[in-house]
Amino acid sequence: MVTTSLQSDWSLMDLNDLLMAEEWQAADKVTQSLLLDAVGQPENSSLSPEAIAQIPCQTLHSINHLWVEASRGQFGFSVQQQLYQALSPEFDTTDVFNPFNPHPFCQAVGWLMVGFPRPLAFFKFYNFLTFSLDAPPGHLPALWYWQLAWQDSWRVGGFGTGRGAGFADVAMLDAMMLRLSRCSQI
Repeated sequence: MVTTSLQSDWSLMDLNDLLMAEEWQAADKVTQSLLLDAVGQPENSSLSPEAIAQIPCQTLHSINHLWVEASRGQFGFSVQQQLYQALSPEFDTTDVFNPFNPHPFCQAVGWLMVGFPRPLAFFKFYNFLTFSLDAPPGHLPALWYWQLAWQDSWRVGGFGTGRGAGFADVAMLDAMMLRLSRCSQI
């Protein structure tokens, strides 16, 4: 019988070690485990907007600090939040499911497959993200947004593989950015 532990085997020290070694993809996976653990969810589950609202601010602050420090300001939740706030006024919220109307944040951080002449709103598969400092600012961490339950992945067009090849979920982006905003006041 297989059991799913609610307690992550990872720590902030493990995350720090991976980030300092520039093991970006492994660090992203540990980040996701730490976030899930912080809200009492099993390691292979996904974050919902409701769960994101429950992430302790200290957890977000600690993880963000490690990402920003290791990437010299290239990656981290605060980098994502700054980009999101700067680009959100440009987004037409009345047309969120149009594949030619991606949220500008998703394009800016390099999460979308790009086509000519306009960018498509289809997301890259997770393994196709850029796990190096060559990625655009705010590109990582990303697994908090990519890891989806099978049925949620199908709902957003992701073929059961997470967000890859699917559409944006503005509610998820809004939930994380709202949580970051509220935590920045603490």
